[in-house]
Amino acid sequence: MPYSGIIHGTEGATEVTLTVENALDATLTCEASLAHWYSQSLDQVAPGGALQVSLWHDPETGVLNLMNATDDRMPVEAIWCGAAPNFSATRGRLSLPIQKDALPFTGISYVCTMAGDAPRTTCDMATD
Repeated sequence: MPYSGIIHGTEGATEVTLTVENALDATLTCEASLAHWYSQSLDQVAPGGALQVSLWHDPETGVLNLMNATDDRMPVEAIWCGAAPNFSATRGRLSLPIQKDALPFTGISYVCTMAGDAPRTTCDMATD
């Protein structure tokens, strides 16, 4: 029996623009960890560049969603960004605002840098 809990479309959800700026000296790779152990590549960003992705906030659950090609909501559990080609060794987790009710902003911006003796990507947040 197919899973029937999939929510289709964006009705009742609010678009939130995610912007990730790359302040590293290397290409930045970002991926989303989705519910049910899936992941989705978001893109690679050249030094000095920025990635923009539309997320959809469900005010009833607080969940941020990506939309797939068939307009299904894919709940985002985490977003990770790291330096290519060593994504796994350098990745850092973006702190996402998961909250019920309306969000007080329409965009989330992060600036990613490299920090530490064992370099890890650190992405600091600001809201629009």
